[in-house]
Amino acid sequence: MKNPRLLAGVVASVVCLHSASAQLPALNDPPWLGYNAVYANKRFQFGVTSLGKISLTPIGDKGAPVSHALAIGLEIAIEETLPTGKVVVKNLQSATLESSQPATDKLEKTVIRGKVTGDASFETQIEQDRGMILMSGRLVDPGTIKNPLRFTIHAKFPTAYPYDEPKDKKAEKAFEKKIEGDRIDLKWTDGKRKKQNLIDSVTAASPEINGPGIAAAQIEMVAYKGKKFVFTASENSSMNLAAENTGPLHKGFSIIWVPDTAKDKDGKARFSFDVK
Repeated sequence: MKNPRLLAGVVASVVCLHSASAQLPALNDPPWLGYNAVYANKRFQFGVTSLGKISLTPIGDKGAPVSHALAIGLEIAIEETLPTGKVVVKNLQSATLESSQPATDKLEKTVIRGKVTGDASFETQIEQDRGMILMSGRLVDPGTIKNPLRFTIHAKFPTAYPYDEPKDKKAEKAFEKKIEGDRIDLKWTDGKRKKQNLIDSVTAASPEINGPGIAAAQIEMVAYKGKKFVFTASENSSMNLAAENTGPLHKGFSIIWVPDTAKDKDGKARFSFDVK
């Protein structure tokens, strides 16, 4: 399915930057001009631009994206743990990205390689299997970085209700009523389950939410017009949930997938997701 309204706002920037810095093969025709890999069905559109920008956009009942502003961004992130214990994400170097697979609007499987600041190199694999997207990856070489590194994938949910900020108590109660069904159903790696309301305030990474690690998460929000997001971590990997800022989760949060490097040295663990 091709929808020319997909991410129309970013096409121009992709085109302008493509020749100067992108190394990934790219499609040359609308509506996927500037994209390296695309998969689209009646439920969602998934795309990787030639600059390595990855997005997941749910499709509404009328066949158009629910909202471009609500697209979920997926980031390949190499995290460095400093001697102080602080974790920093190394910047992706778009000019280093490469793939031996041709650009496609019918994604089945592609492998992308690249580097981050400090010359650490990584490899990620993206697949589509019966309408589900699967991603994996591993750190190939630490480059000049001496501190511990790990390969991760961040699925970033934006502020769900940017124009509904309550101005008084009455509006606040009405807003709470509107989103009372918004929730995240979690299954921890130990089999226990937890339901988390998105109106609750949480710290950046709460152990009360993440437990020993998250194996599966289903996310429902009124903003996405009935669509449900399902994220799963395979064996030898897990997820954790982190708020963008201390506050209600509906103001933005991330699902962070982390493979167990001790058990998954070959990068076979999978981070999978679907929209229902």
